[in-house]
Amino acid sequence: MSRRRIGIVLTICISLVGFVLPQLGQADSDWPYKDTVSVACVNLTPLTGNKTATLDKIKDFTVKAAKRGANIIVFPELALVGLPAPDQAPKVAETIPGPSTDEIAKLTRKYNIYVIFGMIERKGDALYNAAVVVGPEGVLGAHHKVHPIEFMEPWTTKGKDFNVFKTPYSPMGIGICYSTYCFPETARAYAVKGVRLFLNPTAFPEFPDCDDFREFYMTTLGSRVIENSMFVASSNMVGSVSGVPFFGYSAIFGPKPGKMGYHVFAGPASEKKEEIVNATLNLRNRDFLPTAVSTILEDRNPEVYKDLVAPH
Repeated sequence: MSRRRIGIVLTICISLVGFVLPQLGQADSDWPYKDTVSVACVNLTPLTGNKTATLDKIKDFTVKAAKRGANIIVFPELALVGLPAPDQAPKVAETIPGPSTDEIAKLTRKYNIYVIFGMIERKGDALYNAAVVVGPEGVLGAHHKVHPIEFMEPWTTKGKDFNVFKTPYSPMGIGICYSTYCFPETARAYAVKGVRLFLNPTAFPEFPDCDDFREFYMTTLGSRVIENSMFVASSNMVGSVSGVPFFGYSAIFGPKPGKMGYHVFAGPASEKKEEIVNATLNLRNRDFLPTAVSTILEDRNPEVYKDLVAPH
């Protein structure tokens, strides 16, 4: 290599170092949370009509995941109750806090963990498809499904908020199933609030009128990662629940330094059996993405999005 070429290469390297190092230092100093977090997602087969036995399963998987070192453990949508008939939904609903969250809180305090699981919440006269968050300090609250599917859950009242849950690892956001896959506004609403860890408790069945539901699941969750530079942890039912087949595939997705696309950090889990998938994540990864996808949130132009929220 000629001296001139060597000089050009050195100049480029020095320029890159000058560009990257300040970003590294800035990201390190500005990050107010713990450096890493271990997340576990559980393939679960709820026992519809036997809430006590299902709660025991949730507790058992919680202990197993905690002993693996998990800080945050995610269970599926409606994990506590399965798929009750519409007239049974009021009978299996609970308040939050309530007896089931009290049981889980004993474990979250003992193991210093956060557990998220789906249930039906009774609030006044309304029933909600809820994902409750329980931590070492007790119940942090619950997210109510914003986009329920009428033919699957006619008992549900629509949620009204994309509420954020603060943890030592990152603010967390939750989208439940259909809200995550078909309404990208859900994850984006959290991203603009600073959320880097987005949870997707889901009850995604094997739909009988299509054969690409697995591809749809993986593609949409990966897209939420790319669109929002965030991590996505998804937990699905598996096996037969009330006679409906579920394909599992619990998985953890996220951005990876130097990559434009999404990376699968754990899973997908089995299509047939209950199991835990887990990964240790550095939520600062989004600070070191390739230039082309590093400013997606900053480059938004909300002024021209008015039609998205206009009544039609």
